[in-house]
Amino acid sequence: MDDCYETRLREFADGKRLGRLTNTVASGREDRCDACGSTQPRTLFGLKDGGSGRYYFVGQNCLAWLMDNGMVARARYRDKAASAYGREMELRRNGGPEGRAAMEIAPVRLDGHPQGPKVPSLRRVVLVVERNAEYRALVRLSDGQRSVSARAGESCWRWEWTRENGGAVLDRVWRPGRAMGASVLRAHRAALERWRRGAGPRRE
Repeated sequence: MDDCYETRLREFADGKRLGRLTNTVASGREDRCDACGSTQPRTLFGLKDGGSGRYYFVGQNCLAWLMDNGMVARARYRDKAASAYGREMELRRNGGPEGRAAMEIAPVRLDGHPQGPKVPSLRRVVLVVERNAEYRALVRLSDGQRSVSARAGESCWRWEWTRENGGAVLDRVWRPGRAMGASVLRAHRAALERWRRGAGPRRE
């Protein structure tokens, strides 16, 4: 899968607590996937950010990737996608800065909160290694004056509920792709949090 595509999806999910809505929405001519920006999906799946309460609508491929990489909760919100879509689009058309910001594809924020004052551009260095069925990521952020780093690890094995003979079985599943993405995301979030708190040495 294209690295640029995966980067967009990770940036879209960064700082959000996403869960699915019930039902789906038929995509119109001007609709696009909030995660990748594509206008091709004919059906949009609703997502809700538990932190901000905002709604997002993504195509099937993006939803599958986000769920496979642990960025969307398995449990669903009771909100119906159709009614949420109407409220969200109205807010985006007539709302304030937060409504307009929701229309942007993959916005990058330091702390995952709604758009605020501008932040400096950060240089990101990411190192990922695999050892003993575990991915470990190191993320370093720098603006030329200050730098912070954070580490995180994720096992390639994951316990998941699977269907078997009409029932559900808790099974141990090998998910190396999810583990790599999750380790990078966790390290990135930790580094951003350290940056927000003012950690890291400054250059004289």
